[in-house]
Amino acid sequence: MSTSTTHKNLIEIRDLSVTFPSEAGTVQAVRNVSLDIRAGEVLGIVGESGSG
Repeated sequence: MSTSTTHKNLIEIRDLSVTFPSEAGTVQAVRNVSLDIRAGEVLGIVGESGSG
């Protein structure tokens, strides 16, 4: 007997890009990021400085 667990995506992100202006010019913080977050999963995002 085979058991299959289907997890529904709570959040789906596709091809996310984020830019912002700075004194040195445009900064591309994120380029073409895609991800799925399902029920029961934990996600942490930490910046370069260590702040989330």
